[in-house]
Amino acid sequence: MKNLFLNIIKSEIFRNTSILVSGTVLAQLIPILLQPILRRYYSVDDFGAYSIYLSLVSVFVSMASLKYELAIVLPKRDKESANVLFWALLSNSIFCILMLFIIFLLKSHILELINLPDEKSIYLYLVPVGVFFLNGYQSINYWLIRKKGFFSISVNKFGRRGFEGATQLSAIPFKISGGLLYGDIVGNLSNFFLGIFQCARKGFNKKYLSLVKVKYVLKKYSYFPLYNLVTGVMSAFSFSLPLLFINKFYSLEYTGFLDMTRMLLSIPLALVAISLANVILQRVSESYRNKRSVAKELLSIGIVIFVLAIVEIIVIRFWGVEIFTVFFGKQWEYSGEISKVLVLSYAFNFFVTTFNTIFIGLNRIKILSIWQAFYFFSILGLSLLGNLSFMSFLQIYVTIEVLCSVVLIGLMVYIVTSYEQKIRVAR
Repeated sequence: MKNLFLNIIKSEIFRNTSILVSGTVLAQLIPILLQPILRRYYSVDDFGAYSIYLSLVSVFVSMASLKYELAIVLPKRDKESANVLFWALLSNSIFCILMLFIIFLLKSHILELINLPDEKSIYLYLVPVGVFFLNGYQSINYWLIRKKGFFSISVNKFGRRGFEGATQLSAIPFKISGGLLYGDIVGNLSNFFLGIFQCARKGFNKKYLSLVKVKYVLKKYSYFPLYNLVTGVMSAFSFSLPLLFINKFYSLEYTGFLDMTRMLLSIPLALVAISLANVILQRVSESYRNKRSVAKELLSIGIVIFVLAIVEIIVIRFWGVEIFTVFFGKQWEYSGEISKVLVLSYAFNFFVTTFNTIFIGLNRIKILSIWQAFYFFSILGLSLLGNLSFMSFLQIYVTIEVLCSVVLIGLMVYIVTSYEQKIRVAR
């Protein structure tokens, strides 16, 4: 154990992750510390509508760049990567304009479909804006990962959360119920423009861009939209569908309670898993290009993540209700009860979120696509359970999540083992 600990401390993954995690912790402290204030001012319905908005954004952001953003880390030359980034941003712009046009035409039908009252229609109109800035930054973020700009990523996260929190707080004295929504828009806008600035500092040059090169990368990486666009959208839907189903089957109030639970249980993902996933993506894709082993580093990280997941389960199972009522008020006690049911699925999600970028880094996107389709149809089965009690619905949802996570972990082990065998034979 001592040697394992020393190896982790000395590794490049640990150094880069430390930079990202420290920046992420500082950034996430802002919304976490603001939650007791925001949860006491904004109503459960406000948070329910906001969670529907975030769910829609998460779905459409997964398709706006046709999945070309995932290819930004793969090319050996920056010139080729820069043209992939340019196309991803252009595709995002066209997609969001078309989406806004469709919303104007079909607003009433869409509001009825998602069970959102007409007075909350602003949440729907601002979905394309949120998608544009979030997807745009995600594409830029892949360039920063490619260039090992982990400090820049941390700065951007801090700026994003700072602007978001300031906007949400400033809406309280003016009794603006949409303050949560406007804070998200301002935060994503600041993140996007900070990202552009950091991207230029990390070697992006417009001289790299050419129509011939854009056509070349479109063809070379066409397997990303071909194999991952539909299934990637399915995967995004899989995360958002439970909220949409609950809003449809039960009420906006239940949606608000679930949103609160998901927010708290997602803290380990926000603080550690996503940062580690970014570093693992850079490290694995670099090792893949140079035919180096990755198994030892991944195993060391896996042991640490497993321990953290066990700690999360224990804390929530024994003190979940108390955590919610003490920090967020008595009105959120039911979210604490929900957390004791959901924590197992979030512990597994914490593990798989950390490592799912190895599918991209090892260029095994087709296997990931098959799993995403499997995950989507499993979650879609929840649409048949509208006659159950709310807690029974959640218990079945958790069972599906855990089973799908176990399958994904098995696939991760398979592709890493196959890669290690391949490079041993090559030597």
